[in-house]
Amino acid sequence: MRAVFLTWLSILLGATALVAGCLSADRVELEIVSTEPVTGAPAPDLIRVRIFEVETGQQVVSQTVTSAEGSLAGLGALQSGVTYALAFEAQYASGTCADDRALGVSLPFVHQEGGYSIPIQVGCADEFGRTLSQPIEARLAAGLETAVDGTAVLAGGVPSIELRTDLEVTEVVPLVERYDPFAEGFTASGNMLTARAFPALQAVPEGGVAVFGGVVPGFPACEATVELIVGSASTATGSLGTPRCFADAALLPGASRLLVGGGSNFPSIRLADFEAFDLEAQPLPDGGIEGLVYREAPRFVPLGDGRTMLAIGGVDPAAGGPVIEAVHFGNECPQGEAPCTLRVPAAGLDQQGLIAMAATYVECPAGGGTVFITGGITGAGDANRTLDQISCIREESDPSELRLVRAGTLPEPRARHEMVVVRGTSPRLLIVGGGRTTSITNALLDDALLVPVDPCDCVEASPQVLKRIPLPFTGSAVFHQLTTLQDGSVLLVGGARVFNEQGVVRYQALGEAALFVPEIP
Repeated sequence: MRAVFLTWLSILLGATALVAGCLSADRVELEIVSTEPVTGAPAPDLIRVRIFEVETGQQVVSQTVTSAEGSLAGLGALQSGVTYALAFEAQYASGTCADDRALGVSLPFVHQEGGYSIPIQVGCADEFGRTLSQPIEARLAAGLETAVDGTAVLAGGVPSIELRTDLEVTEVVPLVERYDPFAEGFTASGNMLTARAFPALQAVPEGGVAVFGGVVPGFPACEATVELIVGSASTATGSLGTPRCFADAALLPGASRLLVGGGSNFPSIRLADFEAFDLEAQPLPDGGIEGLVYREAPRFVPLGDGRTMLAIGGVDPAAGGPVIEAVHFGNECPQGEAPCTLRVPAAGLDQQGLIAMAATYVECPAGGGTVFITGGITGAGDANRTLDQISCIREESDPSELRLVRAGTLPEPRARHEMVVVRGTSPRLLIVGGGRTTSITNALLDDALLVPVDPCDCVEASPQVLKRIPLPFTGSAVFHQLTTLQDGSVLLVGGARVFNEQGVVRYQALGEAALFVPEIP
């Protein structure tokens, strides 16, 4: 009978990573990378390991030991060549984590005859903990995206930002960094061909991360070049039809397209169109798609059908158009002419504009899913206000039937925040940072919210905040970035200290990163 030996687990938890030096045919070791709160903690009082078959979700091993030098039986149930994932949970004495539990989920692994190791990232349950390796370069307004190889690519950004009449960028970070959850954390990975702030990043199926547009040094200037970051090399791979600042990008695998759109071309031209990149050919635009309204800094959210994307917000009250529109590449376009753009009714918002919100798609196990939108700023001038609402849009087979519904209320107004969906007994929205007011100079936030949602329904309700989570930063979470890693954890990079110097507000990058490890369902 094969067995997992957890001998010296306390040493594994106290180190960045440790690989067994000698593995035998009846031994599988856990290679554990931990967040800062778990590192150096005393040995856990209780350890539970569960192993699931990835394809079916069936649990095949569940064992608990009461000693860091215990061992687990039951691996005889594993079959060679079958793909599994391992869930790890450690119970600690009071003081290590808020609820005294650390946990993690491995990447899928194929069981094999002969010894091997399973890498796993461990942190306090439903908490942010500082990563042991911090970013090499402190930067704000960068791009952060998880590539298909599992590493997170951090590119672009600036060391500091000053708020003046115009956004002036004088120094841009050229270094590309990669965060490897199961190796050395942040490492240098070459330089960008064209350094830029506020870039749009998108992982591409064939590998690497594509970088679109952004702000480059000037008074100010927007970038049109597109480059692909693969490994430690950046290569030019085309150009946008027009320079774009504050654009967004989204992948539509069902249509084999990558969309880039919206944004602005300084000093005064805001953009309404989208450009489509053909994933099956050389990644050059295959045509433009006219949008319904000018959008600067929109949020693009692909739907589960892989053929439809929502362009949300980035619209001011003077635009006179929809705050949400669908871009569709399927057979549901009017007159059958795909691609097309369709207005999504958003009662109460259409005439007021919407900026600085966050949005994400949550999949429903029964099929389809729901887009959730939180916070933001609406109105103009002295009448603008920060929103505390949660809205939703249920996915429909016909995009002309999409509708926005007021789904709930946040405990306080919030804008310029970031948001992803995380696992648990039910899906939860993880809402990070931002500010309570329309100003970006005060009432900034240094916490996150966990909000449970129902991805299979979109009705008026009052979702309750499950938990308010402090962030382990030395400043505020603003101009920050989030990305979800392949093990389900969430990497947070960025944040700033704010200085008011003779009437000029300056944001200085923290150069800090933290990891959120969500509850195991």
